[in-house]
Amino acid sequence: LASSMPVLDELANDLELCADTLVHVQGHTDGDGDAGTNLALSVARAETVVAELIKRGVAESRLYAEGYGESDPIASNNTKDGKAKNRRIAFAITQE
Repeated sequence: LASSMPVLDELANDLELCADTLVHVQGHTDGDGDAGTNLALSVARAETVVAELIKRGVAESRLYAEGYGESDPIASNNTKDGKAKNRRIAFAITQE
C-alpha cells in the first residue's frame, strides 16, 4: 500500500477540482483460493482505498467501495505475473 500513496494523493487532489464526481473504487483479486474469500478480499481492498481517500479530504458520500473478486481478470491466472496484474484496484469516475 505504501507505493500507492502518491497515486492516492494525486487522485485526491484531482477530485478537489471535480467536486461533482463520484468515485467507484473497484477491488479485484487473482483466481487463487475460494471465490467467496476472494470477493471478501476485494471488498476489503476497496474499503482500504476509500478510507485513505477520506483521510485525504474526499467526502465519504462521493466514494463507493466495490468488490469483484476474481470475476474480471485482465491477465491469465496461470502465471505469477498474470496473477499480480489481476490483484488490483481500479477507479471509475462518474458524474453525480
